[in-house]
Amino acid sequence: MTGSLEHSIARAASDRGLALDADAVTALAAHARLVLSENARLHLTAIDPVEIVPRHIGESLDGAALLDPGIAGLLVDLGSGNGYPGLPVAIARPGLRVVLVEASRKKAEFLRSAIEVCALARASVLDHQVQRGADLEPLEPIDVLTLRAVGGWERILPRLVSRLAPTGRILLWAGAEVERVRTRVVWRKLTVEGRRPHPSREASWIWTLRPAPPSA
Repeated sequence: MTGSLEHSIARAASDRGLALDADAVTALAAHARLVLSENARLHLTAIDPVEIVPRHIGESLDGAALLDPGIAGLLVDLGSGNGYPGLPVAIARPGLRVVLVEASRKKAEFLRSAIEVCALARASVLDHQVQRGADLEPLEPIDVLTLRAVGGWERILPRLVSRLAPTGRILLWAGAEVERVRTRVVWRKLTVEGRRPHPSREASWIWTLRPAPPSA
């Protein structure tokens, strides 16, 4: 590892109890540098570049820390955009294969470039809009579904429950509005298992959701 970015990433991972090797840190740094270099052209993030580790990488690693180190299966990152949180979660949990879902053709091409610079052979891009379960039918059942900064998640999530594996879960980066929408009838398909706060942001959490158990 070389450079202050790599050291900041390694420290962020360590602070979250994640043991990342040098290759993983290098991959995360390469992805971050690509985001910053392409941001003016593609509008990938509105944050100040100095915030990329705490805001994008750190918050993504917060999600990875909620998953068992030995987890395996399929990770789907819906509305992936700049690749956060999907790529860091997959890098930190190497048993997961990741599909980055992005409807924008230009951003989908960016994600393919990000996969290449990360040298992440177990990653791919699905470049179409997902609004319901049928839109993900080419994929096997999903073990982890991630959503961060995705508009309309309150409508979309109940429609995707059928695509989750029986032990699958959803990681949703969102605010207190989850408490409001979970009372809707369609949200009875989901159970809120818990939430993890963002230390640097008020009223913002990573929510863990699972399919609701079948009715007796």
